[in-house]
Amino acid sequence: MNQICIVGRPNTGKSSLFNYLVKQRKSIVDPMEGVTRDIISGDSAHNQYAPFNVWDTAGYLETSDTIDSIAQTKINYAINHSDLILFVVDAQSPNPIDEEMALIIKKANIPCIVVANKADNRALEMGSAEFYSLGFDTVVPVSVIQKTGLTTLLDSIEDKLYDIKSVYQHDSEEAEETDETRIAIIGRPNAGKSMLLNTLLGYERMIVSPIAGTTRDAADEVIFYKNQKIRITDTAGIKRNAKIKDDIEYYATVRSAQAIEHSEVAILLIDAHASIDEMARHDKVLAKMVQDKKRALVFALNKWDLIKTDENSGRDNQELMKAMELKIRKALPEFDYVPVCFISGLENYKTDKLLETAIKVRNDFHHRVVTGTFNNWLAKNFIEYEGERAASKLKIYYASQVYTAPPRFVFFINKKDNIRKDFPRFLENKMRTAFEFTGVPITLTFRERDEERPGKKTSSKKHKK
Repeated sequence: MNQICIVGRPNTGKSSLFNYLVKQRKSIVDPMEGVTRDIISGDSAHNQYAPFNVWDTAGYLETSDTIDSIAQTKINYAINHSDLILFVVDAQSPNPIDEEMALIIKKANIPCIVVANKADNRALEMGSAEFYSLGFDTVVPVSVIQKTGLTTLLDSIEDKLYDIKSVYQHDSEEAEETDETRIAIIGRPNAGKSMLLNTLLGYERMIVSPIAGTTRDAADEVIFYKNQKIRITDTAGIKRNAKIKDDIEYYATVRSAQAIEHSEVAILLIDAHASIDEMARHDKVLAKMVQDKKRALVFALNKWDLIKTDENSGRDNQELMKAMELKIRKALPEFDYVPVCFISGLENYKTDKLLETAIKVRNDFHHRVVTGTFNNWLAKNFIEYEGERAASKLKIYYASQVYTAPPRFVFFINKKDNIRKDFPRFLENKMRTAFEFTGVPITLTFRERDEERPGKKTSSKKHKK
């Protein structure tokens, strides 16, 4: 998923724009300068466009204040770790700080769209052309409050992201040729992530300590399993925001989140001794993070050697596993599509089964269903749904899988108001059974047959594969 960063000086409307893109009020909006100090992250919520993750940053300003200085450091970090910058300026009051910010973005050599916010009338829209003097090729006048120009902005974002994808297409093709499986090992502090990586590597690459938080950086290693190349990233233990104590922990958490984004499959290590309450309060947060970033997921119940004893091997061990899986399903009911593995990183118990499961999930992540096959299957299953819901007025004319990794399907229907609340879940469950999307998030988008993006020009290049 592409990473977008919103930057600009204080009080230009960055947080309002962020809230619009994610369709949530996650970022505080206030006329006082400098309200946003930290990086706030969210996923785009405009399903008719390609997905992306967006960061809202503190307002850039010149100050000697220690807290603001730290905030500026985080801005630079965000800029240098993004695919696209949304540089927000005030259409009503250009400022010399805008030019300074422009120099920082140019130095980073990251594609940029200048968003001239507060262009609340026609004169201000026309006057926004002066921001071309900042040296960027795209300036989009908008008014977030009045909700004008935002469709044009989303179109511009998609165009830029398409261009970025084209630039790196050669690298993507090389990655596909190597058939590399990218895995991120995640979990709470001291869940055994580094021990698992050392076991898979066959030597002690990572420092292992009973002290939580020993691992600070995300570390990459490559192994080969049954002629399959696997790149594994061990991450720092991820804590909830309220428990992050310093900048080191903050950046460790950010790098872990990026490791998830760069992976295809995340293996969530769960301590076998964790209670249902602990799983629901802590591990669920991490599973949701993976789900939000549209990555495939495998649950690995670690430290099984402390649960399994010599006396309960064989059939008794299988019964223990079934009971423990029921415990996990009870704690994390919305992740019933995620496979569960029982392992011990210390004893190298069933780690081969874990790798096989991760490879299977990765293949499902990239699976594409042929359009004709999918529509024939859909017709049969929709008839079944209509039989259960006789009053349904929904009609599906056509459907197609428009993306893989992660899979996304678009359904052309008669009217969105006819979609019952239970239908998307019904359809998703049926699709998982038929096409084996094990551990993989599926996005279903519904469009009315005559629905088109307002103001969107058809571009043939986007339909080329």
